[in-house]
Formats: sequence, C-alpha cells, structure tokens
Amino acid sequence: MGLRDLLATRARRMTLVAGAILAAGLGASLAAHAVAERWIAADMQRRFAADAADTTAAVGERLRTHAEVLVSMQGLYASIGRIDRAQFRRYVDVLDLARRYPGFQALQSLRYVKPSELDAFVAEVRGDTSVDPRGQPDFAVQPPGPRSSYNVVEFVEPLRGNENSFGFDAGANPAQLDSLRRAAETGRIVATPPVRLVQDTSGGQGFILRAPIYRVGEPAQTALQRAAALRGFVATVYRMNDLMRGVIDQRTLQQTHIRVVDRGYAKANAEGVMTGEPEDETGVATLMYDSLEANLRLVTPVANAPLGIAAERSLVVGERVWHVQFAARPGSIYELDHAVPNLVLGSGIVISLLIALLSAIVMRSRRLSGSLSALDAEQRALVDNPLAGILFTKGRRILRGNRRIAALTGRQTDDLPGTEIDTLVADKVDADAFGAALNRIRDSAMATEVELHIRHRDGSTLLVDAYGKPLGPGGRNGPGEILWVLQDKTDALMVEAERRDHALKLQEANARLTASLTASEARTREIALLTELSGLLQSCQGLDEIFSAVKSYAGHLFPDEAGALYLFSETRDAVQRGAQWGTLKADIPSFAPDACWALRRGRAFPISEASQGLVCSHASACCAVPGAGFVCQPLIAQTNLLGLLYRETTAEAANDASANQLATMLAEQVSLAIANLELREQLRAQAIRDPLTGLYNRRFLEEALAREIARSVRTGRPLSLALLDIDHFKQINDRHSHEAGDVVLRDIGRTLLEAVRKGDIVGRYGGEEFLLILPGIGLNVAEQRVGEVLEAVRRLRVTWSGGDLDGITCSIGLAVMPLHVDEGEDLLPAADIALYRAKALGRNRLVVSSRTGPAGTETGRDKDTLKAAG
Repeated sequence: MGLRDLLATRARRMTLVAGAILAAGLGASLAAHAVAERWIAADMQRRFAADAADTTAAVGERLRTHAEVLVSMQGLYASIGRIDRAQFRRYVDVLDLARRYPGFQALQSLRYVKPSELDAFVAEVRGDTSVDPRGQPDFAVQPPGPRSSYNVVEFVEPLRGNENSFGFDAGANPAQLDSLRRAAETGRIVATPPVRLVQDTSGGQGFILRAPIYRVGEPAQTALQRAAALRGFVATVYRMNDLMRGVIDQRTLQQTHIRVVDRGYAKANAEGVMTGEPEDETGVATLMYDSLEANLRLVTPVANAPLGIAAERSLVVGERVWHVQFAARPGSIYELDHAVPNLVLGSGIVISLLIALLSAIVMRSRRLSGSLSALDAEQRALVDNPLAGILFTKGRRILRGNRRIAALTGRQTDDLPGTEIDTLVADKVDADAFGAALNRIRDSAMATEVELHIRHRDGSTLLVDAYGKPLGPGGRNGPGEILWVLQDKTDALMVEAERRDHALKLQEANARLTASLTASEARTREIALLTELSGLLQSCQGLDEIFSAVKSYAGHLFPDEAGALYLFSETRDAVQRGAQWGTLKADIPSFAPDACWALRRGRAFPISEASQGLVCSHASACCAVPGAGFVCQPLIAQTNLLGLLYRETTAEAANDASANQLATMLAEQVSLAIANLELREQLRAQAIRDPLTGLYNRRFLEEALAREIARSVRTGRPLSLALLDIDHFKQINDRHSHEAGDVVLRDIGRTLLEAVRKGDIVGRYGGEEFLLILPGIGLNVAEQRVGEVLEAVRRLRVTWSGGDLDGITCSIGLAVMPLHVDEGEDLLPAADIALYRAKALGRNRLVVSSRTGPAGTETGRDKDTLKAAG
C-alpha cells in the first residue's frame, strides 16, 4: 500500500471515528431530552391524578350527603308513618338543601299503589288541603293506562319547575323498573340509569336516587317481607350538569375536560359490599356528562379518552358504577413545559459537536505522526530489503545502495557511493542499455525497466531486472535522483526451466494415461461385442448364419483390417471361404490346407517377428504390398481342426498381442459354434435316421406322412404312398446269418435312394419294410416309378463276407389319395392292404389299391391291378 492510499485510509478512519463520537453525543442528548420529557410528564401526571382524585371525592361526598337526606326522610316516615303535603314541605324547608347542598333538581315522595287502590289514592291526593284549601282537584296519574302496579310521585319539592313530575308513575318508564325493584328488595338506596327527566324540558341527562320506605310495624328483614311492607320511595332528582356545576369549581372546568360514563350496576364482593367493577363487563356504557357539551342526549356515544395527561376514577353511586374521566385541556396548567428538555437537547448537541471536533483534531495529529513514521519505516524497509538490490543514482553516478546490491556485486555498502554504474555492469552493451533507460526516464519522467548483466568482483556475472523510477524534486539529493530496484533473475530462470521440464513430463504422463484409457475403452467395447457375438453364434441354425454373424461383427472388432473365415470341405482336401470382411489383398476363395502354415501346425502363424519371413502361399499377394502383414488363426474344437481365421493387417500390427488375443478369442467362439452346429446335426440325424440303412426311421416317416397329407388336403394335389416288404427275408437271416440280412437291408436302402427323385421321402418303416412317400404324384407316374424300384431290387446282387446273394425280390403295395381314399388316415392302411394282396398273389409284384367303400373297407380285391414278375 502506497503512502497516498495509507493517508486516504486513515482519513476515512478519522472521519468515521469523529462521526461515531458525534452520533453517540447526539444520541445521548436525545436520550436525555426524552428522559426529561418523561420525568416532567410523569410529575405532571401525578399532580393531575391527585387533582382528579380530589374532584371525584368531592362528587362522591356531595352524593353521600344527599343520600343522608334520603335516610333522614326514611326516618321521618318510620317515626310518623303517614305525612301530608304540608309536613313534607316543612321538612324540606328546614333542611335548606338548595343553599347547603346545591346540585339536585328536586326531592320526591313516591307511593306504591296497587291497581285496586288506585282510585282511593287519587281521591286522597286530591283531597289533601294541607297546603291549598282547594286541595289538588287536577291531580291524575301520568301516563294514564292500566299497569300491574304504580309508583306515583305524590309529593315533590320544590314544586315550581317540577310540576310535570307531580303524579308521574316512575314504573311506567322501563329504564326505572329495575332500580325500583332493587331498592324495594334490598332496602338500600339505588340510582337509576341515565334518564331524561320529565320536568326537564331541555331533554338533558339526569338520574334519580331512591330509598324505599316501608309501612310502620310490618317486618322488613327479608326480600319478600320488604316487598310486602313496601309503602313507596323517597328520591332525590338530579340534572347532571347542575350536579357537576354545584360540585366542581369553574377554574377546574377551564383546566380539565371531565366526562362521566355510566357502566351499569356494581358487582358485590363476598361480604356484599359494592366494588368499582360493573356486573356486566360487556354492558353498554352511557355518557352522562361531558364538560365540553352543554346538553347531552341519551344517544350520545362514548368516545375514547384523548391521549396525553389523563386519569380515570371509579365511583359507586346508588349501587351503579360511574367512570369519571379527566383529560388536561390545551393551554391548561397541566400542559407539559418543553423548555427544560429542549435546553438539555440543545446543550447536548453543542457539547457533542465540540467533542467530535476535538477528537478529529487529535486523531489528525496522530495520523500525521503515524504517516511520517510509516513512511520512514517503509523507506528503511525498502533500502534494507534482503531480496532486491536498491540503488539511488543521479545520472550514471551512484549515490547510495543497500546491502543486497552490495552482496550482488561483491562490494561493501560504503564502497558504492560515488562510483559509476559502468563499474557494476558486465560490458559496454549493458552500459548502453542503462544509458538508454536513463534517457527514457528523463524524456518521459516515468518509470522504466531494463535487463542488465551485473559483474561480481570475482568476475562472474548474473542477469537482473532493473526497475528505475524518478524521485522528483523531493529527493534527498534534489532533482534528477532515480531509485533503481534490481531483482536477480538466476533463481527465476532455474525455476522456469524446472517448471517447463515438469510440464513436459506431466504432458507425457497425461498422454500415456489418455492412451491407456483409450485402449481400455476399446478393449471394453471389443469384449462387449465379442460377448454379444458369442450369444448370437450359439443361436445360429446353420453355417450361413454363422458366416453372416462373423462378417458383421469382425468389421467392428478389426475396423482397420480385412479378413476371411475358411472351413474345410467335406472331403477335407481344401478350405473354402465362408465369410469375408474388408477388401482382401489375397482374395482366394479356396486353397489346399498345405498352403497355410497355421493349418499344418495347428497353431497361429506368424509366431514372432522372426517367423514373418515365412509366408503362407495363400497370403503371398498380401505380403507383396510393402508394409502389409497377415495372421492365420486355426479354428480348433476338441482337437478337431475345422478351418482358418485369416486377417490382413500391417507388418507391425501382426505382432500386436492385444489384437492377436482378440482374434484368438474370436476363433475359439467360432470354432465352438461350428462344433455345436455339427453336434446338433449329428444328434438330429440319430433321432430321425435308421442307423443301419441311413434312411429315415419310422418316427420321421409318420411325422412326414402327416405333414404331406395336410399339404395335399390344403393344395388339392395327389399324394402317393408305397409300402415295400422284402420277400422271404427271414430265410436270408436263417440261411446266411444276420450279417447277410443287414447287408441286404443296406443295399436295398441305397437302391431306393437312387431310384426316387429329390422331393420323395424314403425310409425304413420297420424290420424288412420300407415306405416311399411321393408328394404331388398321381397314380400313373407313381405306378411307373414304383415299378422301376421293383425292377432295381430284382437286379440287385449283394456281396457280403460269406459270398454273393442274388434273386432278392420284394412285394409293394401302392395307394393314392384322393383316388383310393378320401381321408389321410386311411392312406397307409390302403397301401398295407395292397401289400397284403401282393404277398397273397405270390410276392415279387406291385399291387395298386382300389377305391374303398363308405365303411372304409376294401371292396373288389379281385379287381386290383396286379403286376406280376416279368
């Protein structure tokens, strides 16, 4: 890495560190700002929560005071039992509630009336003259209509402003029925849900606290007893806006947004004490009061409380749960003061900038100091480099050099300054090359390279690469100073020579490996082809198929050669070509066995390079071509010489062990296939031939007869059958021995073969009987041909070891289908009957069968055509 790169890297590092310090300072400032904000917000939240608790307590205290009024009124009814309107008014006036405990709309007394008592109750109220001598003649229960019970307002104070509630049946409002029932059964003060007061024409929200009163002297310990003793209720009526204005001062309303939400009846704990939790958590919440809304309706939705400084308190009023929600209003005393957090943030930013700037200054000074030290160390390492020689020159004069250049030239370091470069180079050619390099540096002010020979003090020379670079005006010796780096090339040249030698050896090894792999692949392919050919050869049914298979596969096994397959003739006086592949130079269809060294010796030829001077006469045409050669491979199976595998190749390839081994394997497979074929033919002949006469045996004759009968039926052509029996054959055996009988049988068999045509079938049917099958021949031709057989037997003279025999005769029966029989199965019996007739008529004759009758028996035997001897 150069000095410039080093400085650039350190500058980036300094910038990153200063940026990291600044980022950390800004982060700390932001964190301090956030902490200050949270601390101030938490303190303000505590103050706000305390004020909210005080306001909630004030509302609860006011409602408890009003509840005590209801309790005192319960005591009034319990002590007097029955009061009139004047007494109720005086009691309310004495309490002076409007002044002492403001915030309520009215005090009421409700009478529980059964339907049967309604008229009497109305008359009683109308007749009450305690306040007005005229009574209340206009009093009526509102709303009118029959109900199961009535809870009618009979007294209300102050009456002014509450006239609409006088005579109102609270039970007519379904929203109030549940509160009436709860109060009557429990005996406690119960509040109604938010309702619209009948006396409030504005339609605003309100609620009613009711306490039950019972008839004096009746028990009221249980819910049933209290329901039976119920006389009515005393109640305080409230408009929510009036109640909250009577409790909360105007300053609090200006600073705080207050809402009251009714959550339904409270849940009682195990001791029966009401808690601040509603019975039904999923019940509908109703907004009863909003300090920002002048007049709420019952359908006003309950919105979520705003974010920021807020608090919520629960209040149980008449066994109902109220949630009192407080939120600081904008511009109120509860609004957060951001001055201190902002001051903390600003101070932190300024301090962070100062620290980052100071760290950048410190790191820059350290960087400059480190760069100078690194530069000095780099120059020292360059000069003291043990691998490369360093020279500083001005023109051709050496200014200084390192220890390596001194070692290369065999001098001391102190001897180098002041000497000329010409004293270090080997000859004038190198001095001129150095001068040319100096000129290039002077003209272009760029670095250059030159190859020089340096002379050691002991006279030896070595080749070096010299790299020169101008140092510019900043050099130690002013302008014109050049730095030279000299690198010894001796080791590099040796390494390069060794590398080339190694590469050559590696290339040769790769070539040998490639050749080996190629040969292995070829051998694998050849073995696969030979295995495939072996399977085909074992399936061949004749020599022609063997020749075709060898011709097809040999061209692939020996693609660069020509060749042929020769087999011995039946007389074994010649070998004849059966298959050929490629173009033969010695194109000889057959030759005598003595013309081949391999057939004479029973071994492959040539044997070696020395034997290549001997040439088989049948291959002389091949050897007449320069560079050509041949290989003869005998075909031998179980020591039986069958023929020859002949290959034409080059003289060099004739001794190729791999090719010769492949040819040997091919010859063995072909020899085995030919031997197997001959063996199959022998076995087949033994199965269908009579061993004595060489004719077909009875088994073959029966199969052939069935086949020819089927063919005759299919083609409609006639089929003739002759059955021959030797006359008096037993006497020949008895008089002259069985040897003479065997000779007679053999000679007659030979006579039959000579007398019939090629397509006829002749065989020994059994004992001294012979069968002739003559396909496609009618009666006339068959009779003529069989007659010739009869004459040939008569002329037969048999010679055996005991002498000569003549006078041999035979009897023959002839039948033709469809002339004599309609069914093939009747043909042989018809010929047999004709033979029987011939014997009966004196033997030595031919008898032709006549037609058979419908039952299949011969008729008119006396009409048979008889051919007597002569």
